[in-house]
Amino acid sequence: MNITAVYTSKQTQKILKLIDKKTKLIISIFAGRAADVGKDPIPEFKKSISMAKKYKNVEILWASVREPYNYLQAKQLGCHIITVPPFIIEKIEKFGKRFDQLTVETVKTFLIDSKKSKFKI
Repeated sequence: MNITAVYTSKQTQKILKLIDKKTKLIISIFAGRAADVGKDPIPEFKKSISMAKKYKNVEILWASVREPYNYLQAKQLGCHIITVPPFIIEKIEKFGKRFDQLTVETVKTFLIDSKKSKFKI
């Protein structure tokens, strides 16, 4: 069973009180949507994951990924599952670049953009 559109640890607590302990359950916490409205989802995940550890049948899912760093956050927190759109996976595959590499790539991109603009000084 997947209980979705969860945002707070209080919601997780209510869910955990009502579940059948024999049914496999995924609680999907919508981190990205919370962040979209200026709320830090990390404290809610920490509390929810802590509560869920008492249940062998419960997994916490990081839903609504907005940026590649969310993958690292979910992993560090111990989320069981994270749903990631393909365009974010492409960015995750680039993890590990050095800052000097990023600087050179960025300057080259700026140069290409400036040439395309045909702007003259």
